[in-house]
Amino acid sequence: MEKNWSIERKNALRRELQAMHEAGLSDTGGSPIASLYSITSEEWDSVRKTPMLFQRLKEWIPARYLSWMTQMNEAEAQGKILSHSAGASPAVTTQSLANSKLMDTIVEYVEDPTAVTEVDIPHQLHEMAKYHRYLPLPIFTDNNLLYIRNHLSKIKTEKIRFPNATEKTSILLLSDILEQLNIKEGSANEGLTYAKFEQAAANYYRFETERDPKGNAGNRSTWTKSHFLFWTNRSDAEDTFLFWKPLELEMRQARQDRNIQFDLNSYRLTWSRVLIAQDYSR
Repeated sequence: MEKNWSIERKNALRRELQAMHEAGLSDTGGSPIASLYSITSEEWDSVRKTPMLFQRLKEWIPARYLSWMTQMNEAEAQGKILSHSAGASPAVTTQSLANSKLMDTIVEYVEDPTAVTEVDIPHQLHEMAKYHRYLPLPIFTDNNLLYIRNHLSKIKTEKIRFPNATEKTSILLLSDILEQLNIKEGSANEGLTYAKFEQAAANYYRFETERDPKGNAGNRSTWTKSHFLFWTNRSDAEDTFLFWKPLELEMRQARQDRNIQFDLNSYRLTWSRVLIAQDYSR
């Protein structure tokens, strides 16, 4: 599952690079799309029905499969409830329904677990980003975005005033989000594995595209794409992750602090530092 995470993110970035090449924005095109490791529906069902196995693997389960598992669990639970009710006396069933405080039935749809889906980015993060110049990358993993979306009522807020605004605005409290997600700023590699880095980078690019006035053609979006593709579109990206990740963060923060343009020569020079560090470690 971890390998599939990595392959899916690399394929997405390869498609982006190929699109940039076809649009004349890059000298090199994307490499061929890689195939995923096959996981049968029976194996997915086994993961869903085995709590211990699910807990061990949930970090690598794509959001679309988590959604499918939730729907299947709810459907099975509902089936048991209906089966139990069918055996009760009409009087008891009628009385129970009359006294219930149940909500209206939700009409659900079944998501195709074989399709690639993206986790929605809560719009509250956009308001936060207008106030905080920098949002830590680990916030943008699939699981963390899902947590924020599903626990908005539990996240503290703060009142702030944007420049030139007459009234204060309520936004999510960044420190509370970091605490609830157990994100510790300054931790090695931002607390990310390579697969999670790819995942967060893809979501962060979507985030920047959504808030860029010119969409994916704006300088906010194109810088983000170029930055992440430089690191992840290398054949040895995963093997050298521990060496280049601190430098990646350093260059990303320099951009956020000083709006530095993307300079390929500077990145190539930085990569030479990665190779030197790797040689010294041997």
